[in-house]
Amino acid sequence: MGTKHTTRHEPAAAALPRLTDERAYLYGIIRTIGAGPDLRSILSGVVRLATEATQCHACLIWFLEGDRLVLRASSEPYASFAGSISVAMGEGLVGWVARTKRSAFIEDGALDDPRVKYFPELDEEHFQSLVSVPVFGRDGEVMGVISLHAEAPHEFAREDLEFLEHTASLTAGAVENARLYEESTARVDVLTDLSRLSRRIAASSAIDELLTAVVGGTRDLLGATRCEIYIADVDGVLRPSTSGPGESGPSPVVRDLVERIQRHPTEPRDSTELARALWGPHLEGTPLFAPLTVGDDLLGLLAVLTPSPAPASETALAAIAAHTAVAIRQHELVERLLEKNLVSEFFAALSRRDAPAGRAASLAARLGVDLECPHLVVAVTLWTDGRDERQGRGAGPGWNGLAARIESVLTARIQGVSIDRADRTIRALIPVSNRSVDAVEELRAALAHLGDPPVTVGVSDPYAGSDPFPAAFAEAAAAAEIGALLRDGPGVAEFRDLGAFRYLLSSPDLARDVDRQRLDRLLAYDQRRGTTLLDTLERFLDERGNVVGTARGLYIHPNTLRQRLERIETETGLDLDRDDWLSLAIAVKVVKLEYLRNRSSPQG
Repeated sequence: MGTKHTTRHEPAAAALPRLTDERAYLYGIIRTIGAGPDLRSILSGVVRLATEATQCHACLIWFLEGDRLVLRASSEPYASFAGSISVAMGEGLVGWVARTKRSAFIEDGALDDPRVKYFPELDEEHFQSLVSVPVFGRDGEVMGVISLHAEAPHEFAREDLEFLEHTASLTAGAVENARLYEESTARVDVLTDLSRLSRRIAASSAIDELLTAVVGGTRDLLGATRCEIYIADVDGVLRPSTSGPGESGPSPVVRDLVERIQRHPTEPRDSTELARALWGPHLEGTPLFAPLTVGDDLLGLLAVLTPSPAPASETALAAIAAHTAVAIRQHELVERLLEKNLVSEFFAALSRRDAPAGRAASLAARLGVDLECPHLVVAVTLWTDGRDERQGRGAGPGWNGLAARIESVLTARIQGVSIDRADRTIRALIPVSNRSVDAVEELRAALAHLGDPPVTVGVSDPYAGSDPFPAAFAEAAAAAEIGALLRDGPGVAEFRDLGAFRYLLSSPDLARDVDRQRLDRLLAYDQRRGTTLLDTLERFLDERGNVVGTARGLYIHPNTLRQRLERIETETGLDLDRDDWLSLAIAVKVVKLEYLRNRSSPQG
């Protein structure tokens, strides 16, 4: 493959910090790919930002050209090899990613992986950790691959893979748009005006500003008498987003017509039918349409009516639509990031006792959450059986997909819910009426709609105002943990239903040492003999010494209960006629709680 390139980075002396502000790097990539349609600048900026964000030693971007993947951009010192190195589809890790359409993540020992192809020019004998992700085109097919290489002791983390996948998703549309721009401007002089419109699109700070710029710029570029943009709503119907001066908004557009034009763009009958649906039967001019698509998603439609279209009008309109669709998706991504961060900040301020005064209330006002209305705090975590983990059995489905489904169904079925989804937990804020039981039942119904997923859910008591909520978050977390321990399985637990355990969560030293020592001996006896004497004693104390009630609750004969109580006294030295039952009941709960926690821990 050529002479070996000897220049290489020296290994870092210590682990380098990575992705300290993923949002800032994503914004940087968005600015880079939105700054203009120049493909070389886009790739150079993406390579630089990806290298900085992950602190990797090399970032490489490959494009599919024919049946081979060609290196088109790379960080130094390998940038000079762009265009001269290529692999066949399925060859090496890059070819494997392109063929399978799946990301690849190798934490260590990269050259030991059979998928990896050795390139001496790239010093690959020094690289131990690799990440490669596919770049998909609008047709859903792979158009390229982005790879990160790292030398030991630097190893990539899962966050690097997720960051690179976001980068690929953002880059794909911009790359295709840039290619289209280059091809079009080379053929037709009129397309040179697209750069000016592209700058206006890229400079738009909000979607409304973007759409206004596109409508005005397209009208001027094509000499159109009408230019309108339609955006798909949640029902899949395309509705007008803007109208020119003096124009009234037409009726909603049927999505099927637009999809037919997508499938058969040269079919004039479909265009005429759509034009009449938009502007009535009497048309003066030629209608042109360009769907706004990103991948398989139909975002909207760019519709133009021009008296006499220039030869390149359709090509120009397609270029504008492609750039507009990418810009819309970028704005949507930014808005989702900002909203997610705002919600996360709100939950952090609401749950912390040391949060600045008034911070939670200020964020609540921005999010439209009325904290003066009572709310329940809900904590959701993946339920895992510690015993299964110690025995090497899996812990059930992955969290990310399950958490996304839970968030979706809670948002759809519970009115006014606020959700903060993190790596390991979901925290939710549910407004309640006079009866919080209704909200809890709605929560149970929402989870049942998903088939009762393997999660443990804790629900706090209702609270209002911002000050008491740190206690509510603690209650929800405690209910999720202790509820799962008491059930020994997934489900929903309310803090109010934890009984005496509520008072032991933060003060396990309430029990006297002498009582705990005696009960530890009883627990050890149960574990040796397979008996349930500790549970028997707990029920007997909960029933305040009522033999008949205790026996009925345990489904045993009263004489059997008396025999068990005698055995308890023999093994522990307790005297149930003289000992302090209140202290003993507290000690039983403490010992049981410690046992359940130890049993559920993978290290237990």
